[in-house]
Amino acid sequence: MNFQNYDITIIGGGPAGSAAAIYLAKYGFKVCLFEKKVFPREILCGEFLSKEVIEIIKELNLFEKFLSLNPNPISKFNLITGNGNELISDLNFAAYGLKRSVFDLFLLTAAEENGINIFQPSGVFEIKKEGEKYFVSAKNNDNSIINVQSDSVIAAYGKQNILDKILQRNFIRQKSLFNGIKFHIPKSALDNLSSNQISIFVSEGIYCGLNEVNDDTINLCFLENRFQLKKSSRQNLFEFISANKKFKEIFPGNSLEQINSLPAYGTGNIYFGRKNLVENGVFMIGDAAGVIAPLAGDGIGIALQSAKLLSHILLKKREEKLSMSQTEQLYERGWQNLFAKRIRMASVIQKIILQKNLRILGISFVKTFPRTLPKLIEMTRGSNN
Repeated sequence: MNFQNYDITIIGGGPAGSAAAIYLAKYGFKVCLFEKKVFPREILCGEFLSKEVIEIIKELNLFEKFLSLNPNPISKFNLITGNGNELISDLNFAAYGLKRSVFDLFLLTAAEENGINIFQPSGVFEIKKEGEKYFVSAKNNDNSIINVQSDSVIAAYGKQNILDKILQRNFIRQKSLFNGIKFHIPKSALDNLSSNQISIFVSEGIYCGLNEVNDDTINLCFLENRFQLKKSSRQNLFEFISANKKFKEIFPGNSLEQINSLPAYGTGNIYFGRKNLVENGVFMIGDAAGVIAPLAGDGIGIALQSAKLLSHILLKKREEKLSMSQTEQLYERGWQNLFAKRIRMASVIQKIILQKNLRILGISFVKTFPRTLPKLIEMTRGSNN
């Protein structure tokens, strides 16, 4: 069996995988990347790009190209409860809305332009380690097989993948009962939405975010707790809209019927708990390493920052001839320092928002101490260190 030789193999061509590939190529590594889907493609995402995303895009010298995609600038945050209470805050940083299909293709194209060998569509089905080398096998759409060997493997495949079972990860049998759903709605179908604002509507067991992205499109993305809500996801959303006066005002005439005809992009059983950062020597980045509660955090930001962190550590491994155990320890410590506190805080905020009594207390507290909201926003974001 013939194996192509690389320094590093990356599995997944989303933001984490593509950003890691670009960093590593700039550091002189020979890198290949496997992506099982054909781009552009849509996936579940709030499509909100926070300050850490923009910082890394600038660091990679991609900001001008990014602006040419016409992302929608966002500068305000608005939270609306079922009884009409509102919390409004300036974000105090530059943020944008952009479709994931557009953003992912943009980054993957940049990776290819940096000399990355991209196998797409090609799904990895086996990872083996022999001595100091990793052997990865993937299947193309025509059932042909690609075999590569490398010194390191990075998993950047998102929230869920068949490789989680192959790697026997700790969470695969746990049922979270959290579902996420996304719709793209024409802006012309909705009323009373500010283009520079992300709006979050909350109720028992569900919350929904709306923000404008590119192409005069509104991203409607919601998370539901299936333990509390038993009906179909669309029914839960429609009842949620109808029960909230300010939410319902956004949907004039037959706009809800339009949503019923739109494709839904979703992920079931989203696991927000702790994940191992290294599995059998395979480094996890992005959502494969840990998922942040979307109400209070930016998953794309964490994806890019974890890609940068691991790329720097692998460069250090090469330059200082670190052992694998030393490299894993460096990554564990670096990841915990960057993200652990933010993910815990976002999880607490999500629990408060989804439970009525806690939500009432939380809203009352923030109204009494209005400086709390921008501070919470700051605590669930990270600077590019």
